[in-house]
Amino acid sequence: MSRQAFPRSDFFLPHRLDHWANTESTTWSLTFLDSRGQVDETWDARKLRAKTCAIAAELRRTTEPGEPVLLVFDPSPTFLAAFMACLWSGRPATPINPPRRNRLVERLQSVAADSGARTALTSSALADAVPQWRQASPALARLEWTFVEGLADTLDDASTVAAPAPVAADDLAFIQYTSGSTSSPKGVRVTHGNLHYDMEQMAAAWLLAPSSTMVTWLPAFHDLGLIFGLLLPLHIGCATVQMAPNTFLQRPRLWLEAITRFQGTHTAAPSFAYDLCCRRIPPEQRRDLDLSSLVMAMNAAEPINPEVMERFSSEFADCGFSWKAFAPAYGLAESTLAVTANPTGEPPVIRHFDAADLERHQARCVEISSPGARAIVGCGRPLPGVPLVIADPESQKRCLPGQIGEIWVGGPTIAHGYWQRPDATADTFGCTLEGEGPTPYLRTGDLGVLVDGELFVTGRIKDLIILSGVNHYPQDIERAAQRAHAALRSDGGAAFALVADDGNERVVLVQELERTRRNDEPDPIFRAILDEVWRELELPLWRIALLSPGGLLRTSSGKIQRGANRDAWLAGRLPVIAEWSGATPGRPLVPRAVATSRDETELAEWVCCWLARHLEVPRARIDARQGFADLGLDSAGAVELSVDLGHRLGRELPETLCFDHPSVSAVVAYVFRVPQHDARSDAGSSGSATPVAGGSDLLELLAQVESDKA
Repeated sequence: MSRQAFPRSDFFLPHRLDHWANTESTTWSLTFLDSRGQVDETWDARKLRAKTCAIAAELRRTTEPGEPVLLVFDPSPTFLAAFMACLWSGRPATPINPPRRNRLVERLQSVAADSGARTALTSSALADAVPQWRQASPALARLEWTFVEGLADTLDDASTVAAPAPVAADDLAFIQYTSGSTSSPKGVRVTHGNLHYDMEQMAAAWLLAPSSTMVTWLPAFHDLGLIFGLLLPLHIGCATVQMAPNTFLQRPRLWLEAITRFQGTHTAAPSFAYDLCCRRIPPEQRRDLDLSSLVMAMNAAEPINPEVMERFSSEFADCGFSWKAFAPAYGLAESTLAVTANPTGEPPVIRHFDAADLERHQARCVEISSPGARAIVGCGRPLPGVPLVIADPESQKRCLPGQIGEIWVGGPTIAHGYWQRPDATADTFGCTLEGEGPTPYLRTGDLGVLVDGELFVTGRIKDLIILSGVNHYPQDIERAAQRAHAALRSDGGAAFALVADDGNERVVLVQELERTRRNDEPDPIFRAILDEVWRELELPLWRIALLSPGGLLRTSSGKIQRGANRDAWLAGRLPVIAEWSGATPGRPLVPRAVATSRDETELAEWVCCWLARHLEVPRARIDARQGFADLGLDSAGAVELSVDLGHRLGRELPETLCFDHPSVSAVVAYVFRVPQHDARSDAGSSGSATPVAGGSDLLELLAQVESDKA
């Protein structure tokens, strides 16, 4: 049945699901893969509807129409059933990732309080965690927690299924809490009409059809993983193959294996994922991969790194990957998801701009060979019906051609503001261009320029660094530094400005090292960074901190949190391996490297400091003789400590180290008593994967993988 054959009453997702469940020839299915890449379970539309209706019946019994419902799930098909049950019963779904750390418990607590939800749906897999969350927060204790597996799901007879609640275009479908890359998370009010229009335009631009196959590992609590990875295939009626984020992060090859095995046609990932594949899938493991079925591979990190795209395309060309499959895009939760798209079949657009002009907020295209040429990837053209203008953020007037300004977006994909935040809604939504009439626009906070109709994103207003009246984009500083030395991880840095004691702004760079280069002498790395940034940008750096792999703070979608990294660096919470301080330009190198300790007293102090940072308590609270359990270290933290300590010593340690030797003193005594080869044999083979909770935050998972914790 073609999409055009749907009557108007069946435009929205609950009715689409009902239709697919009543259609024998439907091609929609959801196949979930386990941590080894094997099929764990497969749901068809009838099974999804049955589970959806069972949960919806419970929601109708315990909640009121229009009342937000929290969804706290590990990745699984059950999450989609719970999400659809909210839409089926007329309750706004509010997805949030399960917490593993205090920071994430606080996020869950703030979302629960901000949404005003009284009910949280979750799975039995998290049954042990829920009491801990409730104990940690009065707001979470007040929630009514419902484990959906206990609800009957035998309603597979269409004659006994309760019909979906009546739906209008302006009815609220779900509340999408933003990832908070530059500010605290806010709940975006996405309607059924927003969702329908955006999915229709995405399907047309990227040629999704019932014969397509989506392969996704993106977290479902984030807009890209939720809408593009799960809801769009349901809207179209095509197959979906899903794996948990940590499955990909532990073994990136499984993503490409799934595309090969299921002949995936569509997929999406941030820039770092393509980089991870290049770095962690050796050539001998690529030989049996076949990516020729891919017609579209979205790259939606901001801003998109052209070097990563070119490297992935080159290294996986022999696997059948086509450069034309790359589909750079731009979007944000406040506009449902997609704003611009590079149409399927058209190659990505990369333009080179004069770097000096960019600093003056002007975009002048130059040849690739021109001195100071800066490559920027185009994010495509605005979707049909989505007006996009570049505006001066101060005067709120339309920018002249070639002038960089704030990206303003309009049209039917614009969400209906922030949940219960009228002031923030007024500041962001419904803005008008000075002197151009009442057309409302969304202020995105992103900087960019339109060139021949193509959008080029240059950065975020809040991240912009201004020194002596010159604009510097942090990603330019970061990439210049990363090109300086092979020990520095691509897309693993954050540059930000601080006001020094003399009242002037200075630039700080925090940068991850590659996994295999953690023990490199830092002085040559510092010198290479300083020279390259000065040569390329004529910019002096004030501080440089080299971080452990995975130590950089990111949002749940993998975006670099420059503000959060600044705050963490100032508070001493980043895993710094070595640091350089130069209070004034030209000051000699003064590296402060953190040396690997093999002395028992120093090592015990290192472990105590690690525990203090991990548990977020003062160092004085950590007694080396006290048990880990008494200190509050959980099982995941115990595994992380054993792996981090192994990295510190340059040897493998058993994951059970903290269970077998349950205090700092006992661990240190074991480390200095047991020869290295014995510890390695206890730890198992280096290829084994450390189990990681499926609902973990993407930032934590990436950090674990980059720190050899998987």
